[in-house]
Amino acid sequence: MAGRIVAGMRGRPDALLVGLALLAVAVFLGSIFIGRGIRDRGRNDVITVTGSAKKRISADYVVWTPALSVEGGSVASASEDIARSATRVRAFLREEGVRRGELTVQPLSIETITAEDTGGEGVGILGYTLTQRFTIRSPRVEAVRRVARATPKLLAKNIPLVGNAPQYVYTKLPTLRPELLRAATRDAQERANVLVDATGSKLGGLRNVDVGVFQVTAPNSTEVSDYGEYDTSTQLKDVTAVVNVTFTLR
Repeated sequence: MAGRIVAGMRGRPDALLVGLALLAVAVFLGSIFIGRGIRDRGRNDVITVTGSAKKRISADYVVWTPALSVEGGSVASASEDIARSATRVRAFLREEGVRRGELTVQPLSIETITAEDTGGEGVGILGYTLTQRFTIRSPRVEAVRRVARATPKLLAKNIPLVGNAPQYVYTKLPTLRPELLRAATRDAQERANVLVDATGSKLGGLRNVDVGVFQVTAPNSTEVSDYGEYDTSTQLKDVTAVVNVTFTLR
């Protein structure tokens, strides 16, 4: 009888220790789960808003590439014709104000003319087309624009100078980007404040910013591209920056 009582007394401390150990493990695991829950809640209590900023700019650089084409029955005769016309084109450009350093004359290109090219029958070469290309690059945008508009003067003299429309470029885009990004981020913050105030919450700190590509478009254009638009057809342009900003809520 005494032996059984003594044995029972010895077993109780062991059971107590086991119980305490299990309780400690349960508290420890519970604290982990609670901590994870708090962190998950912090991750989920966020708002992501798109902000944008736009600025109207004027191109500060122009590239214009007119071309002179002459056809002839032989390379020799076509070369003489295009040489005379090219001389008159250079004189015209100089008179209209194009500066020496702004003009580059490309090498002649030669293409054959065959019966197939003219829609006729037969084989062999019927003639040649010689093309002389000129490239004007300048920061004097208005001056080159006026020259491009004056090319009908040459056509009236039977000098077949044909020019594509000038390409207008803005060279200071890298310095404009920070200004637009700041404005776009402020726009996102203002939008987020409006949305959050309507729900009775408060806007917290900045969690993440995702910067989109810049769009350089003609004024009031709606064209956009995943890789970014860069329109060169107009002197005036709209530069647009877009950001997706994530804020925490509190």
